[in-house]
Amino acid sequence: MLADVKRSAALAPLSRDHHHALAVSLRLRRATDDDAEEACRRFVAFMEADGERHFREEEAELLPHATPEMTERTLAEHATLRGHAAALRVAHGAAPAGELHEIGELLRNHVRFEEHELFPYLEETLDEATLQDLAERLG
Repeated sequence: MLADVKRSAALAPLSRDHHHALAVSLRLRRATDDDAEEACRRFVAFMEADGERHFREEEAELLPHATPEMTERTLAEHATLRGHAAALRVAHGAAPAGELHEIGELLRNHVRFEEHELFPYLEETLDEATLQDLAERLG
């Protein structure tokens, strides 16, 4: 899905993060009762490290340039994913596979929104100087 997309240098690091998010999402969506704990553990670890950093960067650097609707959706989805990670952290990986499938879908749909709507919007509307500035801060 993302392999065919050519991103500006400014958004390329965030787009690369999305590859990792999609791998985590796939593991969640394919989780069975036998491997749900491992899928859960990987999601929580992803959110604590890469996911949280990624969300903070998007919120600080990209959302000031987005439409109000895109900003609202992004913040809501980030909050939902953070909430799921916090709940799973407290549950120590004890979640039914069906719940993990739903979280995996949420994560996948969030990545798709950013890759297909938010990022293209920013690439089309931001001038080259602003994109270069973003590239330096996000690179």
